[in-house]
Amino acid sequence: MSYMMTKLLPLFLYPLGFSIVVLLLARWLAGRDKSWMASLLVGFVVVLLWVGSMPRFSDWLVSTLEHEWPPVSAGDAPPADAIVLLGGMIRGVVPGMNLPDLSGSVDRIFHAAALYREGKAPVLLLAGGNATGYRSEAESMRRMIQMLGVPDDVLLLENQSRNTRQNARYSADLLNARGVHDILLVTSAYHMRRAKREFERQGFRVFPAATDYQVVNRPVTLLDWMPEAGALQQTTRAIKEYLGLLVQAIR
Repeated sequence: MSYMMTKLLPLFLYPLGFSIVVLLLARWLAGRDKSWMASLLVGFVVVLLWVGSMPRFSDWLVSTLEHEWPPVSAGDAPPADAIVLLGGMIRGVVPGMNLPDLSGSVDRIFHAAALYREGKAPVLLLAGGNATGYRSEAESMRRMIQMLGVPDDVLLLENQSRNTRQNARYSADLLNARGVHDILLVTSAYHMRRAKREFERQGFRVFPAATDYQVVNRPVTLLDWMPEAGALQQTTRAIKEYLGLLVQAIR
């Protein structure tokens, strides 16, 4: 199955896409004098979107992925043969500036740089490709991490992968050539479970170096029970991760 198809097919399993499908079904039923069924479906969509976009619910759902990986400072991380930084924080290139635009997952870059500065590994591998004709994520991360004081001669670039499974597979080729056995894996906490399994399947001993925590300590207010677009995005991110874990288990 092509990369694009793997991204398109799950869209209608996420809250927003699924709600659109259900509303279209409700419209079809309403046009066939089944308005009571259409009303039930509309009510279902309202509840689904409300719950999915509540910060209280989205925090709980993401916490089920993050709780397994409590934060560990760079100084307390174990030494390894290499640090592996997974892409996922580059949105694209700013028009006219030729500089990468970073998403909220930029914590990954800072944490990987901190691990290197603490002397945790002599090599730092950057993993992430892009569509043909566009600068790879690995190359964009290279520019950013050099600005944080990491020298170019310790960097390895894996610039072919488009998903987590390929991250591990293509990175393994570069790491095995260096005789690497133990790695510090840097990715978002909610993504660590799936990423760790993929690299372990390639034969590496993986030390999780989780970062980019979505659930943080903050006061809980009435607004946490109200719909919010950012919370719906976070809920979708968690569902996407659970789907990825399901596909991984099937494979």
